[in-house]
Amino acid sequence: MDRFASVTGGLDALVDSGRLTGYVCGVRQDGRSRIASGGTRSPGGPALDPDAVFPLSSNTKPVGGVLGLRLVELGILSLDDPVATHLPELSAPRVLARPGGPIDPTVPAGRQITLRHLLTMTAGVGWAGEGSPLTVAMGERQVAPGPYAPPMEPDEYLRLLGALPLADQPGRGWNYHTGSDVLGVLLARATGASVSGLVAEYVTGPLGLADCGFTADPDRLPTCHGLGPDGALRPLDIRSRFDRPPRFESLACGLASTVADYLAFLDVLVDGGTVLGPEFAEMMTTDHLTPRQRADAEGFIGPGCGYGMQVEIRPDGVVGWAGGLGTIGYVDRRTGRCAAVFTTQSFDVPGTADALDSVWELVR
Repeated sequence: MDRFASVTGGLDALVDSGRLTGYVCGVRQDGRSRIASGGTRSPGGPALDPDAVFPLSSNTKPVGGVLGLRLVELGILSLDDPVATHLPELSAPRVLARPGGPIDPTVPAGRQITLRHLLTMTAGVGWAGEGSPLTVAMGERQVAPGPYAPPMEPDEYLRLLGALPLADQPGRGWNYHTGSDVLGVLLARATGASVSGLVAEYVTGPLGLADCGFTADPDRLPTCHGLGPDGALRPLDIRSRFDRPPRFESLACGLASTVADYLAFLDVLVDGGTVLGPEFAEMMTTDHLTPRQRADAEGFIGPGCGYGMQVEIRPDGVVGWAGGLGTIGYVDRRTGRCAAVFTTQSFDVPGTADALDSVWELVR
C-alpha cells in the first residue's frame, strides 16, 4: 500500500470510530495533485466531496504574507517604513508597562510599527495571554484573536484596536494573530483597493485559484462542528460568513478554499512561483524570531521551530500553518511536496488533532 493510501486509510479509521465526521486531504508535487475525501458533510449526511470548500481560519495568514511581500516587491510598500503613514491610529501607540499586566499604567512605544513587524507577528498587537486584562478588553471590543473575521468595518476595527495599549514594544515580543488583520487594513489603504481585490489580482488570479476567496457557494460548504459547553458536537455558523461579502475582509482568518486550490497556493512557498520573486519567497520562509520571541510563541509553533512571515518554519525545511477550524497545509521546500488535510471539525474536538497530524506523513 502506498503512503497516500495508508494515510487515507488512517483517516477513514477515525471516521469509522466516530472521532472524525469528514475530511479531504491531498498531496501535490511537480504540478500534479492527488486528492481523496472520506466521511460525510455532516453527521449522518451525504458523503463529503473532494471539491468541498472549507473555511481556512488561520490558514489564511500565509496568503496574507504572500500578498504583503508582493506589494513590497512591486515597490508599493517598504518593509521598514512606519505603518502610521497609512494607519494614523497607530502613530503614537502606548505599551503595557508590564506585559500581561493591567491596562494601566502604560509607557510610550520606543519605536514605530513597521510592515516587517506585522508580517512576523512582532508588532506588539495580538494574543496577550489567557485571561489577561488586555485580552479581556480586546474581547469586550470584539477585536480579540479568534477564528472569525471582526464583525465591523476596517476603520472601526482599527479605531477600537488603536485605543488599546500594545501588549509589548514593537519588535520585542511575539503576539499572535492580530497583526494579520492590521496588515489587511494597511494594504487596502496603501493601494486604495479592497483586500479581496488585492488577493484576486496578486495571488489567486495569477495562480488560477477559482475556489479560494472571501465568499463561497453555501452548497459547497460542509457543516463544521465545534464542542458545545456540554462537550457534545455543535454546528458552527459557517455558511452565513461566506454567502455574502464580509464587512471585514480578514487576512488573519477570512478565506475559504478547496484542498486543490490550497495545494496550488503552497507551491508559492517553494520558490515564489508566478506571484513572488524567489528572494521574497526565501524571506517569507526564513525564521525571523529572536530567542525571546520564540519563547513567546511557545504553544503556537512546535518545539525547535521558528516563524517567518505568516508561516511556521520547521527545522527540516517544512513550512506552513494550521487553522483552528480544522485545516492544515505544509510544504517541504527541499522537495516541493505539498500536503493539506481539511476536516469538518475544530481543533478542540477529539480526533481533529490526530487527523491533522497525518499531514506530516503526507508531506514526506
